[in-house]
Amino acid sequence: MYTLQALYTNKKGSRDQRLPLQNVKQNISRKTAHDDIMSFYILSYQAFFRYQKEGFYMSFFTPNPQLFGLRVVKYIRCSHDDQVLHGDTLEAQDLILEDFIKVNRMILVDTFIDEALTARKKFNKRKEFVRLLDGVKAHSFDLIIFTKLDRWFRNIGDYHKIQEILEANGVQWKAVTENYDTTTTNGRLHINIRLSVAQDECDRDSDRIKDVFAYKLKNKTYVSGSLPRGLKLDAEKHVIIDPEWNCFALDMFDRFEATCSKRDTQLFLQDKYNIRVCYDTVARYLKNPLFKGQYRDDPDFCPATISPERFERIQKLAIRNVRIRHTQQFYIFSGLLICSSCNHIMTGTVTYRKMADGTEKAYKSYRCNFKAQSKLCDRGKTYREEYVEEYMLNHIRPALSDYVAKYEVTAASAVQKNPVEEMSKIERKIKKLYDLFMDDLIDKDAYRSEYDKFKKQIEELQKCPAAPVRNLDSVRKLLNDDWEAVYNTFSNQEKNVFWKSFVESVLVHEDGSMDIHFL
Repeated sequence: MYTLQALYTNKKGSRDQRLPLQNVKQNISRKTAHDDIMSFYILSYQAFFRYQKEGFYMSFFTPNPQLFGLRVVKYIRCSHDDQVLHGDTLEAQDLILEDFIKVNRMILVDTFIDEALTARKKFNKRKEFVRLLDGVKAHSFDLIIFTKLDRWFRNIGDYHKIQEILEANGVQWKAVTENYDTTTTNGRLHINIRLSVAQDECDRDSDRIKDVFAYKLKNKTYVSGSLPRGLKLDAEKHVIIDPEWNCFALDMFDRFEATCSKRDTQLFLQDKYNIRVCYDTVARYLKNPLFKGQYRDDPDFCPATISPERFERIQKLAIRNVRIRHTQQFYIFSGLLICSSCNHIMTGTVTYRKMADGTEKAYKSYRCNFKAQSKLCDRGKTYREEYVEEYMLNHIRPALSDYVAKYEVTAASAVQKNPVEEMSKIERKIKKLYDLFMDDLIDKDAYRSEYDKFKKQIEELQKCPAAPVRNLDSVRKLLNDDWEAVYNTFSNQEKNVFWKSFVESVLVHEDGSMDIHFL
């Protein structure tokens, strides 16, 4: 088989010098058995690959004896599909590098491929690049090859950091289709210029993309991937409520509020809608702000499935998620008790004791989870669930009454004027004061005196307490109702939901006393 040495050039390879494949075959047939190399010029990678498919071994490269026997690795990177048009696909890069290795009789050690990653991305975020650096430090190879410099880096700062690592470990790099020299000042300047141009081009592309996204977001156009069940896109890519799956979303939020358990919510949705729902999917849906109408920084991006207030309440409940274990033990105060020594959550634990009649009785208690896991907390004491429940029942009414009284005092003492509106008025006065000063109607001392007075008023308004906005009707109703009788009929799971409906946390002190904090 004859070897065709294809020399890629822009100087000699004019249109009339491009050899059609038929002429190449005819020229080969006229060659003697001793003439095993034929040189000609082609203009594109596409022609090179077309000739290779016809069964001819062709090379862009001439052998370089200095490279013979070197241990080499290939680095290949492709950031997006548009590079297909420029011959920079993963397959094209691999073929060119393979050809270079074969012509120069090099030893291939490994291949590193970063697919769909930009060269402006930090090198420690490029997994294959990090693996390549590990090989550099282990002295596993002598040379790194890639097709072009922009496949390697488009970031000057990162390029020089990596260059220091390569030089310290005696590893070189080579762009096989470009000519660079790192041994001279002019050569290094040329590399810096090329990297600067590539970095600028990449940054300009990034700015254009950001501008497009900003315009789309301004017009309420969704710019991300798929949407959760219960929402969909209309023809203009605006997010709207999906009537087919809206009940699914509402059931999800209702069930989680009722049980405070993501696992229970997952099992409920699977059973009711006869579809596969993952635990992580439920967890993502519950915290997706699109359900309250918010996307990015726009609180009115789309119609809200639930109110923002309800959504924020669900986020607080999600932090205290009840986990269903194989023992099926439900703890009344799961997610509520806090260790006062380390401010970590206290978790439930159960011990079983055999009774005289042969049956087993479960004794549930709470302990500091941070102490159990890391031994870094000094709270080794446990608290029986019966004791905690009795304490809460005896102290909840006085604590609620005190909470309501403090709330009403705060509301009465809060400034009734709108601080934002008052500050806007003062800002307008400052502007008028500035106009008087510029028109020489007041001197500098008078301007400074009035300006300082206005700024002090703004600072005082910023410190004023905002009037509380919470509706305490439900809390007052709880104080007036005889809920204790109904409470005793609740299951442990229902009791947990009851306490979480108005209690945010309970700080447990070592002596067993507790500070109750309300929502």
